[in-house]
Amino acid sequence: MNQLKKMGAIGGSILLVLCWPLAVGQVGQNVITDGVTHLGNDFLSAEIVDYDRGYLSSNVQTRYTLQDPELIAQFQADNLPTEFVVNSAVSHGLLSLTAHSSLQDTEFPLTIDTVTQLNGNTDYSIDLASWYYKTQDGEELAISVSPSSIKGDVSVLGQLTYQLDMPSIELDFSTGEKIVLSGIEGQGQGKQDNGFWLGDQSISIERFAVSSTATSSAEIEFTQGHYHFSSELNEEQSRLNSNHVVNIGSMLTPDGVVEEFKMDFSMGDIDSVAFESLMSMYQSNPIMTENEIAQAIPYVESLFSKGFYLAMNTMSLKVGQGEFESQWKISIPEGTNDISQDPGKILPAMTGNLNTYFSNQLVTDFPFIKQGIDEAIVMEMMEQTERGYRINVELKNANIVFSSGQEIPLMALLMPMLMQ
Repeated sequence: MNQLKKMGAIGGSILLVLCWPLAVGQVGQNVITDGVTHLGNDFLSAEIVDYDRGYLSSNVQTRYTLQDPELIAQFQADNLPTEFVVNSAVSHGLLSLTAHSSLQDTEFPLTIDTVTQLNGNTDYSIDLASWYYKTQDGEELAISVSPSSIKGDVSVLGQLTYQLDMPSIELDFSTGEKIVLSGIEGQGQGKQDNGFWLGDQSISIERFAVSSTATSSAEIEFTQGHYHFSSELNEEQSRLNSNHVVNIGSMLTPDGVVEEFKMDFSMGDIDSVAFESLMSMYQSNPIMTENEIAQAIPYVESLFSKGFYLAMNTMSLKVGQGEFESQWKISIPEGTNDISQDPGKILPAMTGNLNTYFSNQLVTDFPFIKQGIDEAIVMEMMEQTERGYRINVELKNANIVFSSGQEIPLMALLMPMLMQ
């Protein structure tokens, strides 16, 4: 009896091993089918054209079609396809599926390699070989891209990581202008949730330059550029906070050279449901009708009722030996209700502060700044220090209050802009 049990166990194990690739293939087909189904959106539709599942491997063909009319028109004008067919060779491993995918009937040298676990988690690598393309719409534009890649992983819960490496892009216009970007690197981790990104993303550009036929050197150029974005929901998943940081080593413009530019901007305590709804409405209709504006009003009401803040944590730069730095913050307190019925409630509810600094050297180098500063000092809006000039302002009770005690109604400053 024990011998029969042992033989049965061995036979069962052999049968399981023989059938396992079929099981992996079946599970893999379900994972791939479900994944393609969820890829479709308002801009792109996705469908499986053919799924030929074998014992140790499968061949899958999927079709992706542009849905956005404006994007379709642009692609057609440039003689680009609006429908893409992807052929994938899938291998059935012991615990995963390995796939190599490429575009069919196109000269675009893009390939995708993925390893998908049976639970749906996927590691991916997207590689673009050297690519050159010239538009055919009468306004010729040549695009040159060096070999580039994006690598990362994505989970069944939508968590995504990526690493971008793009050594260079060059755009040559028929009019002689040229745009060159080099040393592009990026990375991110997070999740796309209800229309906005939750997590961290960053991108670095070693050099960006614009030149024309009039000169061989760059007319506009910046080096060592870096952008970092982060956003998160609070523990109750009801408030959104985000931060944007831009750093640029140096910027060459027709007006001069700016160095060590930094901008750090935040917005927080934003009602996530209202923000999501407004973003969705704006993305669908950037130019909103009166009816759509009426639909958006309750969400705007909710934003102000829950309160939020906007803050320029710092904005600073150097021009030659001159320095400039500024920080400000504006807050709308919770409980600012019925603003659509009475917009006049907004200004009295706002609180905030502003701190701005101009160095002596900056004012010396730019006389037009000096004239404005002299007037501000006379009006007790700015004070002179040993190192330069500083303005400190508080916003309260719909008034701008300077450090000298001088007060100016906020509306007095806003009115010229509103009239214009």
